[in-house]
Amino acid sequence: MKINRKKFLQSVGLGTLGVIVGCSGSTVSHDTETPDELKNAVIPKRKLGKNGLMASVLCLGAGSRFTGRSHIPDDEREEYLRYAMEKGVNYIDSARNYSGSERLLGEMLTDDDFDQLIVSSKTDSSTYDGVMSDFHTSMEELGRDYLDVYLLHNTGLRDSVEDNASAFSALLELREKGLIGNTGFSSHGAVSLSTAVKLVDEYDLDHLVLNVGDDLVDYRPVIPEILEKGCTVAAIKVTRSYEGKGPVESARLSYKDVLDRSFSSAVISHSNTGIGDRGWKKVLNENLVTAMRYG
Repeated sequence: MKINRKKFLQSVGLGTLGVIVGCSGSTVSHDTETPDELKNAVIPKRKLGKNGLMASVLCLGAGSRFTGRSHIPDDEREEYLRYAMEKGVNYIDSARNYSGSERLLGEMLTDDDFDQLIVSSKTDSSTYDGVMSDFHTSMEELGRDYLDVYLLHNTGLRDSVEDNASAFSALLELREKGLIGNTGFSSHGAVSLSTAVKLVDEYDLDHLVLNVGDDLVDYRPVIPEILEKGCTVAAIKVTRSYEGKGPVESARLSYKDVLDRSFSSAVISHSNTGIGDRGWKKVLNENLVTAMRYG
């Protein structure tokens, strides 16, 4: 297993540091597709969790839009990842059920990369044993012995505090042992607004990934209460591909609304219908510019 950087920093008396923007050893070159506004831009960062991490306001979602060759060609996937990192994206969100995403990240990212990134993954399990099994599999796939963020996935959530107790007992144990830095859950409708707040309270959660941008449950009404409890939030379903046209004004306003409410980040997830003939770099650049303007 690769060295746990948090333990290393503690061993030399440095404590837990904020994450460095960028990627050492990047091989991505600047080209004419990069807008002038981005060439010397610094993507803003915000607090994530409770242990000093600072995440870029744009997070790279490493789900099916990342792993699926119909969305990003296999031979361009690493270029896509490194281009985002070069532009300041330092927060990557994966999951156990994201079609080999963890394995791909483990193959593409070096030890130095992991030192500069906040890597999050998620478990679908609703039981103690299942969470523990998923976590150890995730570590093997990623080639790590520590994760900054490990969450209970939407598909493993139940809409009550009690019915999530078994899964969170495992997650809290992993946090207590220092194997994960922050824990919480992701949801795009599995729990109600009131249950989301209760879960944060009951289990002293650090970070959530919540839906805000489509017809499912919209968690914006309870964000202030969650933030008051010291738990940070990233938004999903905000930075989509905007029907192949880039961030139209309504999408920009939605993004601005999310960041005005003190969300830590918004998660980008490309779709093939949105990218069309324009290519992933143009779509990513549009989202990067939006992140810089509204971050």
